Amino acid sequence: MLAPLLALSASVIWGVADFQAALRARFVGPLVVAAFAQIVGTLVLLVPMVFFRDAFPGWHIWIPAIVAGIAGSGGHVLFYAALSRGPMGVIAPILAMSSAGPVLFAVFKNGERPAALQVIGLALAITGVVLVSRHASQGDSKHGKYGAVPIALCAILVGTIMYIALDAASDQSGLWGVTAQRSVSLPILLVALFVVRVRGASKPPKGAFRAIAPIGIMDTMGLLLFAYASSVGDFSLAIVLASLYPVVTILLARIRLGEHLALTQRIGAVIALAGVAAIVGG
Repeated sequence: MLAPLLALSASVIWGVADFQAALRARFVGPLVVAAFAQIVGTLVLLVPMVFFRDAFPGWHIWIPAIVAGIAGSGGHVLFYAALSRGPMGVIAPILAMSSAGPVLFAVFKNGERPAALQVIGLALAITGVVLVSRHASQGDSKHGKYGAVPIALCAILVGTIMYIALDAASDQSGLWGVTAQRSVSLPILLVALFVVRVRGASKPPKGAFRAIAPIGIMDTMGLLLFAYASSVGDFSLAIVLASLYPVVTILLARIRLGEHLALTQRIGAVIALAGVAAIVGG
């Protein structure tokens, strides 16, 4: 009973964090949100590092950790950019497919055929994405050349690479794997933020760091809860429950922002999330 509760808690925390990140990104930009959140999140990681004292697994973790760090830095920016540019009820189910990519990769890597449930899930996920994306372009023109859906699809690809590499880096210690990954992604985000500022980007408003800090705390807390849930219980169940975080984001967007989606988009969101659950649980 403990593992499902922890995984669901991680899902709720991630959903709230994504909603808040999308709101902040609309005002200060996704790069600022990603960088500030990771500063705080990395500091939070130091607490379990001190108390649990996991043995260092070896320098070999740095190769996948570097890949995960590079992909993670770009993935967070793309993730927040997509959520901030389009209706969250449309974009969140698409981004949920990031959870399915690593599962399918693991299946093919082991030379196995996807289970029937996973094939059905993939078909459902693709169908759901098509349905929720039908009218998304109508609200994207005000955000410039790149719409939310293409950015979300790029975020899925980059996020899948990050999760695969992070899994390899965390093979012996999840805490060390995440810490190594963050030690690579954080400097990249800070350098990118510095370059953007040098090129004339406006300075984040006063109080932006304080407003974004809870997002970093929640993101890291969710990660630690999920890691513990997967270690004390069934991993497949934990990842299914944790991948429900878009439901929380969608509900918050509906309640707090009054988002109204077309009927086909609402149906598509449900189908897409059901597809993701079938893939990761298959």
